[in-house]
Amino acid sequence: MTHALIPTVRSHAETAATPLALVVSDVAIQAHRQPLTVVVAIRRLDGDDVSIVDCEQLSHRLGVLLDEAELFPKAFVLEVSSPGLGEDLVSDRDFQSFRGFPVELHRQRQERHDVVHGTLMGRDETVVWLNRKGRITRIPRGDVLQVRLTTGKFG
Repeated sequence: MTHALIPTVRSHAETAATPLALVVSDVAIQAHRQPLTVVVAIRRLDGDDVSIVDCEQLSHRLGVLLDEAELFPKAFVLEVSSPGLGEDLVSDRDFQSFRGFPVELHRQRQERHDVVHGTLMGRDETVVWLNRKGRITRIPRGDVLQVRLTTGKFG
């Protein structure tokens, strides 16, 4: 179950990230931890790697906004980081950087949703290519819902 404050925290995070040329890729609230932990994953707008300075700058700006908004009645921990492995591949740079890595591709065809596992070969404007046990599979980009890195060995 997602935390009710995630949209509000995301909005504050995006407000803080925009002037820093950062993009918020994910927000999570870990209410089971003591103290409560707010986790924000970011990417750079220019596609470069996220630096520790980027994380520090956003953490400071967002911390101020969250404190002013008084969303949390008790102390909380704010963690800002890059998405790291296991995240969705989104940008052309992601698809180029992780060529040859195992992925799972979620697609929607007509009324059916399925998952295709394989080794990422690349993508262009129309298709994503996966190597599935030595066979190249072309999947129309319009059918692709999500592509994620996995730890499996395919292809």
